[in-house]
This record gives sequence, structure tokens and C-alpha cells, in this order.
Amino acid sequence: MRGDRRQIQTAVMGSADSEEPLMLPLEAIELDAFRYRPEHDTFWCGLLLGGCGGM
Repeated sequence: MRGDRRQIQTAVMGSADSEEPLMLPLEAIELDAFRYRPEHDTFWCGLLLGGCGGM
């Protein structure tokens, strides 16, 4: 049996140091709902998740 090779993408809201994780959509059909979040929300590559801290 082959292992699961899907890449799960994660982000955090507010700042790179945030502890508020988000699960980004894996399917295109889920993307529209994700895009309709409030405009003031910013998404970052979370440092606590081992990310680069970029916006």
C-alpha cells in the first residue's frame, strides 16, 4: 500500500508569531468560501509550525 503523499498546507492568522492556525483548502471547490473571509485578516507562514514567517 502506498503512503499518503498529499501536502497539507497550514497558515496562521494575524502575525507570524500567531497561535491561531488555519487549514487552507485542499480542493478548488472549497476556495470560494475561504476567499470570503474579512479583508482585515492576514495570513502568515507560522513560525510555531516551523514555517518561514512570511506573509
